[in-house]
Amino acid sequence: MSKKDGILDLPIKKEWFDKIKSGEKTHEYRRVCSHWCRMIGVQTSQLNELNEYRKVDKIRFRCGQIVKSTDKEKTMLFEIKSISYINGIKTDLKIDNMVFDIELGRRIY
Repeated sequence: MSKKDGILDLPIKKEWFDKIKSGEKTHEYRRVCSHWCRMIGVQTSQLNELNEYRKVDKIRFRCGQIVKSTDKEKTMLFEIKSISYINGIKTDLKIDNMVFDIELGRRIY
């Protein structure tokens, strides 16, 4: 991730990459934990004001672990419309725990 550029950089599996690319998947989910709080740029005490304090406003998906962020065929960049936190049981993660719900906005590339 490059907080300097306000980009959350995520490697994901091809299955999810293709669903996002087609528009079928418009939300990305990550478990609420210290790691993801740090990646988004918030402290756990700021969760109720996530969109006010977050340090990222874009999300870049990379299809696979080793793809360079400059490979336009295997990367997509989106604006982040909003970030909230919800119970993850009805999400892709299917966990009974709090998860970040990152709503995707306009696709930039």
